[in-house]
Amino acid sequence: MKTGRRLSVSGASKGRDRNDDRPGISPVDIADHNSRTALGLLRRFGPLTRQELSRHLGLTEPAITGIMRRLADAGLVSGQKRPTTAHYTAVEFSLRADAAYSLGIRLGADGGETVMMDLAGKILQQRAFTGPEGINDAVLHIRGAAGTSGKLLGCGIALATGFPLDRRAIEDTLEREVGPLFFLDDTEAAINAERMLGIGDREGGLVIIIVDETVRAGLLIGGRPFRGFHGLAGQIGDMCSGVDGASLNDVATLPSLKKHLAAHPGEPDAWVAIAARHLHEMVLAISGFIAPGAILIGGALPDDVFEAIIARLSRERDDKIRDLVIAPWIPSVRRASFPRAGVAVGAALRPFSETL
Repeated sequence: MKTGRRLSVSGASKGRDRNDDRPGISPVDIADHNSRTALGLLRRFGPLTRQELSRHLGLTEPAITGIMRRLADAGLVSGQKRPTTAHYTAVEFSLRADAAYSLGIRLGADGGETVMMDLAGKILQQRAFTGPEGINDAVLHIRGAAGTSGKLLGCGIALATGFPLDRRAIEDTLEREVGPLFFLDDTEAAINAERMLGIGDREGGLVIIIVDETVRAGLLIGGRPFRGFHGLAGQIGDMCSGVDGASLNDVATLPSLKKHLAAHPGEPDAWVAIAARHLHEMVLAISGFIAPGAILIGGALPDDVFEAIIARLSRERDDKIRDLVIAPWIPSVRRASFPRAGVAVGAALRPFSETL
């Protein structure tokens, strides 16, 4: 099911680039798209019948039969009678979770983590490491601990835009162990985790804000991650707002929180108030332009600090709506579905979408 539109080793394009937006699409691409979408539905919702897949995909049941036959021949799905007391028992299809596996790596200034995922999206093993030099040991550890026998499809590696990384050194180290490598921005990985395993596609799109050493955002518009010019969309950390004109990277990051707590131990409230005020200005700007269906936030801050920021953002939103204008296009900000914004999870999903 691999076509010329998929990425090859280390994310280098082969044939037509995945970012090529020209409207033409071949019959093979259509078939692959339908197969990948069906796999995604089974991963997200669990076992589904032909009728249910037909409703989700908008295809006829005979077309669904063809897709399921193709996936079954590839060893990726199986069919069985759905348990029921009704006279008619439909066949439901489910993923063969042990048919394939992938690895995902989140790499940042504070180190990172690697996870192993099965075809059904279950995290089998995960391990943290302190720097790029620890990646290989972490990968070898979780592969050995998982004890899997299915095919390893490759490894997704997610990192922040501009993160200094010797890709060639990583490729030389890992390709022999894990196969194809797929590099992507951590914001896109977080978006993919939410779209495929988290809150799903939302009408109006989705924004996820990542807060750690910097502040940045991923955008899902029209069912696709929006990358912008040279992939620089979502670099909101240098956005200045408020009467003090401070940037988000100055007042709403993990280093700024640590600096505040060093001067005021055990008293994060003042920092939360400033960070939330500036983040709210960013939420207003994004909402005014694209009116997303959901805005999520996650990253490296402590859980209680994130909860305090979200509560403060909710009050800021209510005050804005009450005092200035009725603005239903300002969504409430919620926590991301996964720890650390699901970056490693989204990275692990990439080999499935690029190779199956």
